[in-house]
Amino acid sequence: MIVVRKSQIRYIADVLHSKNDAFVSKCRLLKEIHFTRHRKMPLSELLLSMINRKGLTLTMELRNFFKVLNGKNGISKVGYLKQRMKLNPDAIKELYEFHTKYFFADWELRLYKKHLILAVDGSGINIPTNTATVETYGSPSKNGTKLQEQLGLSCIYDVLNKIIIDSSINRGKFDKKKQAEEHLKNFCSQ
Repeated sequence: MIVVRKSQIRYIADVLHSKNDAFVSKCRLLKEIHFTRHRKMPLSELLLSMINRKGLTLTMELRNFFKVLNGKNGISKVGYLKQRMKLNPDAIKELYEFHTKYFFADWELRLYKKHLILAVDGSGINIPTNTATVETYGSPSKNGTKLQEQLGLSCIYDVLNKIIIDSSINRGKFDKKKQAEEHLKNFCSQ
């Protein structure tokens, strides 16, 4: 008898969702023809490789990923980066929102006295300072100081069920309390 874990069922649901035509069309960043041809690394594999990264060099990550795919022919680092440049960044958020909805809709949740235990955290990270990032995110640097671009990251985490249920990327300095309220609103609206 084969025992299938709940995490495997969620993984299969994510893969099937990533092959859905409506989702694929949302993944296209620039042109309607992106992700239509059969490539060495189709969209579903591209997304899974990005989600399963472990912090190694890209070459090692690709080698390990293709080893897991039963020795399937790999893709060059340049080919991988070209495929990734075609991907709409909102696709990752869409996929993780699908995963979260599926998780909370179909599974028995761990609760503490009939309540979810949630934790919210925010942090700032430095990013490369260039014209595009300054235009997109503004600059938190004070006048007369060296320009250093920064993003604010925030997420809300279900402690008992061990899943991030909402996250956001914000401009430089942000109000963590207001962002926590936004996370709760987003979670309750799903």
